[in-house]
Amino acid sequence: MFHRPRNPRRTAVLTTALLAGSMTLTACVGNSVPPPAAGQVTGGPQPGEPATLTVLSQFGDNPALQKVLNRLNDAYRRQNPKVTVKIQYLTLDDLTKSVPTALASGAGPDIVDYDANESSLGTLATSKLLMPLDAAAARYGWKGRLPSNITARTTYGGRLYGVGRSSEAVGLFYNADLFRRHGAGEPRDHWSFEAAAARLRSAGVTPITFGNKDLWPSSHLMGAAVHAGVPLATINDIERIGGKGAWTDPAVERAFTQARRWVERGWVTPRFNGVGFDDAAKQFFAGKAGMVIEGTGITPDVLENMRGTTVRFVPFPMSDPRIPQQAAGGVGGAWAVSAAAKAPAIAAHWIDFVHFSPQAEREWLQAGVLPTTGYRPGPEVRVPALVRDNLDVIRTVQAGGGIGAWTGYSSSPLVTEAWNSSAQRFLDGRISAGRFAAELQKALDTARRQARG
Repeated sequence: MFHRPRNPRRTAVLTTALLAGSMTLTACVGNSVPPPAAGQVTGGPQPGEPATLTVLSQFGDNPALQKVLNRLNDAYRRQNPKVTVKIQYLTLDDLTKSVPTALASGAGPDIVDYDANESSLGTLATSKLLMPLDAAAARYGWKGRLPSNITARTTYGGRLYGVGRSSEAVGLFYNADLFRRHGAGEPRDHWSFEAAAARLRSAGVTPITFGNKDLWPSSHLMGAAVHAGVPLATINDIERIGGKGAWTDPAVERAFTQARRWVERGWVTPRFNGVGFDDAAKQFFAGKAGMVIEGTGITPDVLENMRGTTVRFVPFPMSDPRIPQQAAGGVGGAWAVSAAAKAPAIAAHWIDFVHFSPQAEREWLQAGVLPTTGYRPGPEVRVPALVRDNLDVIRTVQAGGGIGAWTGYSSSPLVTEAWNSSAQRFLDGRISAGRFAAELQKALDTARRQARG
């Protein structure tokens, strides 16, 4: 089965719409959500005492990761035999449709794995449907193990509402065997990346596979260009509702233009706006394209579909060498606790085990899920070379400029809709970089005005 990378647009739009409907309904019939225990995630039954937890996971279309979570849950229950944990697996779309309504009713799950975006998890947090986790973080030392750029993604109003489940970064996958066959050098800097693309094209090989029929892949392609040439502080100031940055920043427009230049040079899949993401990925798997600019989330699929082929993963090369290495990306889901949870202390204890325990960190990494902690596997932990590449990229980026945002998909559904309505037209040359940036900025200005009330 092919597992797509994160598509935050769906989560953001559905969260906003469904939550609005849920709050309207509870206002009409009387709010059935019991008052949170004064935000005390350490309240209720304590670890070792009897309790029942319900967990909602977004691994509904990922049997391999279901097996990992089931093994970890079994290990937790062996250590805590008085606790019953029921896990329900849904696809991301189905989970997104159900969670806002379920939490607003007060009858939802105790723990949920939700997208860690301001417009997704942040909407639930600011609607008081989630319990702050600061007390649990202090009890278990989470903030000492999670980098600040990870906790910042799940912190709203100065309070921690989620534990980032995985690190994801957009980088460059390349077929090393194909590169050697056609005399292309390793794409270790921006010059060698462009030289390799030109070499592959002259050999009749598609340099960069890309399909934008699904709209969101343009965020990864252009996001790589943006993060290669625009300082992260500028990007973050644009991608946050509370920021003051503008999409019309000249550096951003130059990055957009650079991405379109790849199209104009014939370096990406022809007629890409009519090609689906899955079909584009299959071209890379089949050895018909030399590179794919994508997130670490496709690594399990690369491993499954390219056995016997040497595939490497490197940071997307910086076009401005003055900027420390950084990357588009984010946190791949976050564990959060419902404000109505009856055993929040045990819920936090369960999260601590399935995310931070040595067994958990080892098993998630072996399955291709990159840690949000500083975990470094020893030589006794067997992981594929491509997964170690992924881990090296994450470490390099975190030590450099940092992991930025899912470009155009992080701040507001309004910006995301503007991106989706304009990116195809920009990449195929129907509108200019200035016009594209202006349409994004118009949506961002509207979102910021709405946020101010």
